[in-house]
Amino acid sequence: MLFRVKINSILADDNQEKFFGNGPAYLLEGVREMGSLSSAAKKLGMSYSKTYKIIKRSEEALGFKLITSSTGGKNGGSSVLSKKGEMFLSLYEEYSRSNKLHAENNLDKLMIPENLDDVRFIILASGKSVRFDGNKLLHEIKGKKMIEYLLDTLKPIKEHCIISTIHDEVREIGESRGFEVAYHKEERLSDSIKSALVLINEPCATVFMQADQILVTLYSLLALAKEHENKKEAVLKLAYDGKKASPTLFPAKYFEQLSKLEGEQGGSAVIRNDPTVKVEAVEALFPWEIWDIDTRDDLKYIEDMILFVRKESQ
Repeated sequence: MLFRVKINSILADDNQEKFFGNGPAYLLEGVREMGSLSSAAKKLGMSYSKTYKIIKRSEEALGFKLITSSTGGKNGGSSVLSKKGEMFLSLYEEYSRSNKLHAENNLDKLMIPENLDDVRFIILASGKSVRFDGNKLLHEIKGKKMIEYLLDTLKPIKEHCIISTIHDEVREIGESRGFEVAYHKEERLSDSIKSALVLINEPCATVFMQADQILVTLYSLLALAKEHENKKEAVLKLAYDGKKASPTLFPAKYFEQLSKLEGEQGGSAVIRNDPTVKVEAVEALFPWEIWDIDTRDDLKYIEDMILFVRKESQ
C-alpha cells in the first residue's frame, strides 16, 4: 500500500448541516478523560464558549444530552458524559473504525490503471433517437445537455477518449471541451465504430460506451481498464449484480475484427463469431450506471438519480 486513508465520519441533519464528526468526538473523549469540558477545550486549544456551542449543536440534532455538568464545589465544577452520551460516543467510535477499515480495504479503488495509455474509450454518439422524438443527447436535464454529463465524467481521461458522431452539435460540444471527435456521415453502427478506430495509430484495447449512459462513473470505467491488466484476453462488460451491460472492453486482439464490421454490426457480432471468447463482468459501483435513455419516460428515473447524487455529494 502506497498510502493510508484518514476518515472523518461526519453526521449531518436533514438540511445537510453538519453536527458531529471527529472534532466533537475528541471533545467528548476529553470530557470522559478529564471530567471537565473546559479542560477538554483547553487540551484541544479551543475556547470554552466555542466547545460549548459545538456540544449544544450536537445535542439539539441528536435530541438528547451528551454531557451533564455541575457547578461550584472544590474544583469549580465538572462535566461527565451522560448515559446516552457514553453510548453514543462508543457507537460513533465503532462506526468510525468500521468506516476506516472498509476504506483501507478498498484503497485499490483509488489506483489508476498501470497501462491506461494502452486503452481508448470510444463514445458512440450517432444514435438517431427515434423513440425519443428528438436528439436526446442535446436534451437538457437540470440545466445541462445530456451529452455534457458524460463528458464531465470523462474530462480527467479525455486524452484517451474519442467521440464518434454524425451530429454537428455533438461534434461542436466535444471539440469545444478538448475531446477528439470522429465525425462521419453514415448512420450505420459499423461506421460509428470504424470511424473512431481509424484515428487510433496502433491496435489497442477499446472500450465502447453508449453516449446516453450518462450516469456511469469514472471509477467503473477505470475498473474495466484495471481488470484488463489481469485478464488480457477477456472481453469485459460493466455489470451490476452480475447483469452484464455496456460499456464493453475489447482486447487489442479484436481490433482488426472490429475494423472490418459492416452494416449494423457492432461488437456483439465479434463476440458471436468467436466461440472461444471469454466475456466477463466487472461490477459497477451503482445500478444506475448501466441505465440508458431510450424514451422520454426514462428521463424521470435519470433526473431523480441526478438529484440524489448531487444531494449526496454536498
